[in-house]
Amino acid sequence: MKFLLFLLFASPAIANTVFQSAVHQAKWETEASALACALHHDVTDYGHVSFHRHNGEAIKLTITTQDHPAAHNTVDLVITNTPWQSEDVSQKLLTLPVTYGQREFVIEGNAARKALSALQLGQFVQLQYATQGNTQPVSIILSNVQFVPAMREFQTCSDQMHPDSFTDLQYFNVYFESEKAILDNKASGQMQRLADYLKIDDSIKRIIIESHTDSFGRRELNTELSEQRAQIVKSFLIEQAEVDEGIIETHSYRDTKPIANNKTPAGRAQNRRSEIRLIR
Repeated sequence: MKFLLFLLFASPAIANTVFQSAVHQAKWETEASALACALHHDVTDYGHVSFHRHNGEAIKLTITTQDHPAAHNTVDLVITNTPWQSEDVSQKLLTLPVTYGQREFVIEGNAARKALSALQLGQFVQLQYATQGNTQPVSIILSNVQFVPAMREFQTCSDQMHPDSFTDLQYFNVYFESEKAILDNKASGQMQRLADYLKIDDSIKRIIIESHTDSFGRRELNTELSEQRAQIVKSFLIEQAEVDEGIIETHSYRDTKPIANNKTPAGRAQNRRSEIRLIR
């Protein structure tokens, strides 16, 4: 539904074109998984709105339109009370720089959190900007109708989200005792953390394992030891994470790529490692 509304903070001679879903059309829907949560809302005749959060990341608000691209260099995000609330409140949360013709507006951080809280409190959230081919600015109102039940589902999803993100585990090291290719209790626990994540993230296309030794020992033995470390990590992921063997790539570098000084015990401990890299 598109209609004209004189905003209290605007000049009486200038009317904004307002996009807002009618009460009987307004709804919020939740999309939930162990890695991401989202709240979706369609604004009639305008486009789509979503609050979304990936595990390990802050919440974002994305507002998208096809037919009403921005004309000027900024848009405003504003909180207002509804007409039936007694107190007149208008608070600008953010002025966002945009480019000419931009159709997607992404609000992050504190402004996105405050917008979500405002809807929970029964307020309106508005995006205001000038569009191409329109002499009047537009306001997009995010309806709070049916918001609270969907918000409860969104909060439950957020509370149950997996604690690790792709960024947390994209580069992952596991360490070995001297002259051994066995995962001790500490290393097994670290590997189980990675395996638990791989079970729920089906976007991983390749896993690269690069194994190393310190400089102690004969070259032939270190070559074999390095290969054994790569294989034990690979086997763990296949068995515990149920990863397809075909996406795992292993490399053995012996002592040719140290990351620390092999002349000290602490340095050698850092060099006895397998490096695991996840690729989407």
